[in-house]
Formats: sequence, structure tokens, C-alpha cells
Amino acid sequence: AEEGASAHTTRRNAKKTMSSLTLADIQTIETAQELHGQIMAALTAPTAIRVDASKVGQIDTASLQLLAALWLTASRTDSPPILEQPSPEFRRVAGLLGLAGLFGLGD
Repeated sequence: AEEGASAHTTRRNAKKTMSSLTLADIQTIETAQELHGQIMAALTAPTAIRVDASKVGQIDTASLQLLAALWLTASRTDSPPILEQPSPEFRRVAGLLGLAGLFGLGD
């Protein structure tokens, strides 16, 4: 199983530059430091942040806490983060922790 989030990349579309963060299959306390670094790098770039959560098969409170901090911080800017394709496990754990609304996940 893949661990940690993939390297932060930047891509340009017709409207604006997007920072893209792809979450790996396993996002736990063991990968939290790496995820934190990637989130901090994404926050320092003057771009919108897109988070691909489609591959998440395991996620814990440490990783969701970092992502919640990203959402709260970036939501105060002109470019709130975008969550793409959250996996069933991401949705389940975010719901259990009461974070579904923060991430814009419906029931």
C-alpha cells in the first residue's frame, strides 16, 4: 500500500493556477509529518488547493486534523480548497469525526 501524500504539484488551467495534493491509500499518524509539509507548501503558494482523496483506504484523526486545519485556513482566502472524489473511507471517517460538513460532504 502506498503511504503518504504525493508530492505537491502545480498545474495551470484556463482560470487559475491550482496546487494539487493527492492523498495516498494510507494516511495515518506515520505519514502525518509528510502531509503537514505538503499542506504548508500548498498554503504558501498563491493558488487554489485541490485535494484528491479518491485513493484513501485508511485515514486517521491525525491526517483529518491536518486537512481540517487546511480547510479552515484556506477557506479564509479567495481560493477555498476543493475536495475531489473523496473515497468511501474518507467520507466514513470524516462523518464519524463530525467533519463532513467542513469538507462539503453531503449525507
